Amino acid sequence: MSKVAVVGAGPAGMAATVQLVRSGHDVQVFERGRIGGTLWNARWVDNYPGFPGGISGPELAELMEKHFLEYTDNVIVNDVVDIVKTDEGFEIMGIEFDGVIVCVGTCPNRAGFPGEDKLAEAGLLYYGIADVPDWNGIAEAGVIGGGEASMDMAVNIAMAGIRTTILHRSQPQGILALQELAYTEDGVIWLEEEVIEGRVDGKAVLRTNVAEHAFDLVMVAVGRQAVMPNFVGFTFENPPLGFLVAGDATRGGLGQVSMAVGDGVEMANIMSRYLEALD
Repeated sequence: MSKVAVVGAGPAGMAATVQLVRSGHDVQVFERGRIGGTLWNARWVDNYPGFPGGISGPELAELMEKHFLEYTDNVIVNDVVDIVKTDEGFEIMGIEFDGVIVCVGTCPNRAGFPGEDKLAEAGLLYYGIADVPDWNGIAEAGVIGGGEASMDMAVNIAMAGIRTTILHRSQPQGILALQELAYTEDGVIWLEEEVIEGRVDGKAVLRTNVAEHAFDLVMVAVGRQAVMPNFVGFTFENPPLGFLVAGDATRGGLGQVSMAVGDGVEMANIMSRYLEALD
């Protein structure tokens, strides 16, 4: 039986794992965080087939995780630092594999203003809804960013009864339906201002090019980027046979669950054909 590593257990990794197990392969999954990945941060998913009217990100993540765990519980909770090409295949954390599918997803970009780290260290700044340990006592929240993620985040927070201000330095961009929702949702305020500095003063105080604003909590949504392991003995640009990439690791921060799932299944099928040819 061929042994395959799936690095990452977001939607792409879960879909790839299910398909590989169904095809008769021994699969080892590596996930550094929570199964389901950034899907836990999504307020609502409107365009995933099979859920008329849409479904919340956490609900969909929970259903996917349940489905995934019906096929495997072989998950190593650790960050994969190196993927090593060997004569026989690949090695990860001392384990040999015939093939690897990387589905690592993305991590958030920093906003980059002075004081950002201090706010994060004080527990006043986060990069994802699911990362906030406690929403009790939060009455005023600031969201930095003008893309779809920031809009979704702001609407999510405002719907919980928290007054939310979106600070954006350029023209907001995103799906029209989401923009309309963010512009009309009670409790969401839009300010075209650029954050210049942040400091801790009982609350999170953001100084912009226009004014100062104090918030109980600040969220940052200014894009995401893939975080790849180190490749030893090969390069990402010239990968060996048996090495595949799926989901946001190759598409960037598009954040479409259906695309990630499709990628995972497609790469699993390609991997199966490759491994069958080796026998």
